[in-house]
Amino acid sequence: MRALSVRLRLLRRVLSRQWRRFCDRPGKRGLVNEILTIQLVSAALAGSLAVAGLYWGGQWVLKDNYSRWALQWTNELNELASPLYLTNDDDALLRIDAYVERYPEIRNVHYYSKDGQAEFAFGAETEVEVDQQLSARKLKSASEIIGTERPYMMVGGVLNPRRFEILAPVWSESLAEEVLFSDNPLSSAGAPNVELLGFIAIELDFAVFHDRLLGNMRAAVAVLLLLLIALGFYGRYVLRRALRSVSDLEQPIRDLALGDLNVQFKPARHTEMSDIVDALQTTVAALGERDSRLRELAHHDSLTGVYNRRRFLEVLKREAIKVMRHRHSSALLFIDLDQFKYINDACGHPAGDRLLCKVADELRRSVGMSDIVARFGGDEFVVLARHTDQEGAEALAEQILNNMRRMAHVEDGRVFYVHCSIGMTLISGDNLHTDELLHQADLACREAKQAGRNRMVAFTESNIADRRQRTDVGWMNSLRTAIDEDRFVLRFQPINRIDSGETTHHELLIRLVSDTGEIVSPDAFLPSAARFGLMSEIDFWVIRHAAMAYEKYVAADEKLSFSINLSAHAFENEDLAAYVERMFAKYSVPPERIIFEVTESLAIRRPLHVDKQIAGLRELGCQFALDDFGTGYSSFSYLQQLKFDYIKIDGTFVRDLPQQPVDQKMIRLIAEVGREAGMQTVAEYVQDAETLTLLTELGVDMVQGYFVGRPTELPVMRTMPILLEPRRAQKG
Repeated sequence: MRALSVRLRLLRRVLSRQWRRFCDRPGKRGLVNEILTIQLVSAALAGSLAVAGLYWGGQWVLKDNYSRWALQWTNELNELASPLYLTNDDDALLRIDAYVERYPEIRNVHYYSKDGQAEFAFGAETEVEVDQQLSARKLKSASEIIGTERPYMMVGGVLNPRRFEILAPVWSESLAEEVLFSDNPLSSAGAPNVELLGFIAIELDFAVFHDRLLGNMRAAVAVLLLLLIALGFYGRYVLRRALRSVSDLEQPIRDLALGDLNVQFKPARHTEMSDIVDALQTTVAALGERDSRLRELAHHDSLTGVYNRRRFLEVLKREAIKVMRHRHSSALLFIDLDQFKYINDACGHPAGDRLLCKVADELRRSVGMSDIVARFGGDEFVVLARHTDQEGAEALAEQILNNMRRMAHVEDGRVFYVHCSIGMTLISGDNLHTDELLHQADLACREAKQAGRNRMVAFTESNIADRRQRTDVGWMNSLRTAIDEDRFVLRFQPINRIDSGETTHHELLIRLVSDTGEIVSPDAFLPSAARFGLMSEIDFWVIRHAAMAYEKYVAADEKLSFSINLSAHAFENEDLAAYVERMFAKYSVPPERIIFEVTESLAIRRPLHVDKQIAGLRELGCQFALDDFGTGYSSFSYLQQLKFDYIKIDGTFVRDLPQQPVDQKMIRLIAEVGREAGMQTVAEYVQDAETLTLLTELGVDMVQGYFVGRPTELPVMRTMPILLEPRRAQKG
């Protein structure tokens, strides 16, 4: 039963690992980091555009201002220079010189005659070599701008923000004499007479002003950059603070995905995140309640509410460890109700269930606060009495017997008195193996039943060993005689497919015919056969008679197939494969029609000689089934390594399937794993239609049990009722 808990933990670990792989896939980024990165990149881009705009905008403003100043200075110098061309006016020279000195940006001014010859020079660099004769192209270009809105031209055609030259014509405008001396000169005025006097060349240098302004602009850009950086960090801080509620969810959600339901969520300030946190807290609370219910179902019997078999085995194992460490003793009581079957037959199973609940309540009232009560089987209970000795355990057993004797159960007007038989064994330093403890308590309980029921028997090595020895000696003689006189018989139990209802093969079951002609179940004689080394001979008897049965019955059914159980002793015989080959050849048995069943415990050990024998049988063409699957501790871990054609789910998962949700989940998992591994699943101990319906829904392929067909003397092909609704669902 401990296997189920191990399976659930293994499944949870696999799901958690898959979830971590999904969450840590390459390419996944954190939402908060991505938002902060976008904010930082946006701020850097906006800052760069602002700095570039400030710089180029400043350059454009400078160019525009330089052009305006150049236009103003050119017009004023034109007016000041006009008298020079008409008369040699010294005052005009002084005025021009004073004007040039007033503006340090004007480095020098040169005047040319109208034919392009240099005549006057003003400024700080008048000694600098200049053109003494303007080219014809410059003269033509400068003459064409007379009277235009912008009466100057840039030398070279490109404006340098720091230093450039201007060439402009100098002209005079006058009115004709007849117009000037007329009665109304304004009304009769026509176009004025324009006379080109010469040309002026101005060299402007804004380097000082330009550099000073650029320095101020750089300082402004630096301040702007600092502000942008400060705003970037502040924005990052504000965003991180605003998104803190999102970041706070990351680790709790990771822990939740790994199965930790004790996570704590920090309160969120924002309405949306607060709603999400509330939803997550509600989900975690619901998951916690679900896990509590599942643990309750996994650890407790669904009918009586006491511990179930799996949980009790875990508690018993821990108690054995405590006994070893602390050097105290405890006791194990195995309780079997007497004549419980009579109540079921007389009043039905619901009445029996009510009685079991009443018995469980009485046992809980009879034991101490620290003692454990569990339901071990149908009408079997066990009690773990902690920190007690032989005398205390016997007193507790007597108290349970007395309380049970006084208990009366009324059903349909009839009164039933419940008695029980109790077997007790002591858990001490030299007796700590849980399987052996249960076996000892069970043997003592059987002794109590054989001694007349309604009593307690304490296990002692002497009385149980003597009884076992007497029993084994008797069985050894009977088995030896049965083998020599061929007094075994075979029974055939059908195994049917769920989807079609047809029989696919039969499992061969051995029976012993006693001296009185009574059919004896294998549970009675096989343990003794194993202890006295007779199992190998019995296995070979089954193989031989299975081949004989195939030859005998194949004519009636050409699809006849058998499933044969082999013990571990059969595989220890080096002649197994050769013997099977001889028998199959002798009786014309196709090896592919035979399925050998190997128990899970044997498959776990997998000694070399077992692998060798299995390989030899597979070479013949035989198939293999893994029997009692789910009872081991590492079923899923080695299932991928072993090559089986069928998986037979252990009957402990099927007996009480409608009342055991955990068993249902386990069977569904086995069916899915088997389907992925290419193996067909078979469920044993199918006793009713409700169990069959559940197995259909859980995805099991085949079923076996009394509801499908009881063991018969001849192999009979039975057609099982098909559940139409599940079948339609599967086809859909």
